[in-house]
Amino acid sequence: MKYELFEKKLNDRVFTQDLNYEILLTVLKNPKRYIGLFRITNAKTKLIQNLTQSCEIKFGNFIEDILSEYINSMNYESLDKNIGLDEEGNKLSADQVFKDQSQVYLIEQKIRDDHDSTKKRGQYANLIKKIRLLKQKFPSQKIKACMWFCDDSLKKNKKYYEEQISNNTDLQVEISIFYGKDLFEILFKRMDIWQELISHLRTNKEKRSKEILSVPDFDTSLEIKEALLKIKQDYPRLIKSLLSSKAEFVELRRELFPTALNLKEL
Repeated sequence: MKYELFEKKLNDRVFTQDLNYEILLTVLKNPKRYIGLFRITNAKTKLIQNLTQSCEIKFGNFIEDILSEYINSMNYESLDKNIGLDEEGNKLSADQVFKDQSQVYLIEQKIRDDHDSTKKRGQYANLIKKIRLLKQKFPSQKIKACMWFCDDSLKKNKKYYEEQISNNTDLQVEISIFYGKDLFEILFKRMDIWQELISHLRTNKEKRSKEILSVPDFDTSLEIKEALLKIKQDYPRLIKSLLSSKAEFVELRRELFPTALNLKEL
């Protein structure tokens, strides 16, 4: 994949045109998260935190998308990522699920292994649930499942995952844990793809080295005015609440819309 295409896909996934709309929508749906005496930061600072978190989540989704494209380029057969329902009736979706002539592959991927004890247990339990579903759908095929943490600089729970994997006694199922390049070196045997991915990420990082994420001024910017008008069309009740006398929205307007310039457009 050429860098130009990689960059376009990243920008389309992470830095979307609707980013301001999404952030504003979050604020209007949860005003109490941004105001109050027991919050040391002001609403504008909280907005920067939300923007950063949103970009991090979307970046993780982007890496999933890119891995799917690389898997397709290696001529594996992609399978439906919505693999079925668990015992409680919850829908289970795989990050990557595909097959070749001999076996079915399942990859659950995360950016880094830095989760707390509750989340790590939940993640491994979900992996097992998905393996069971795949065994039901493909009873005659071997399943090769793994957890892949893209960033190999953090391995907080590696010992826990290895202990859980060691309990697997199903000869039809192979479970592994991979960090960084391991996935491409051991599973795919395509280090050229890993090297290309790292090269593109490094180039993008260098290009963005001087960028600082910022949220447009809610009170006066054209971007927020356009987002407000779109929300007025999509969620008129939220705009009605924003302009109401409810205490949380009065305080929110005082912090984010002090001159009410954009609000006058509503």
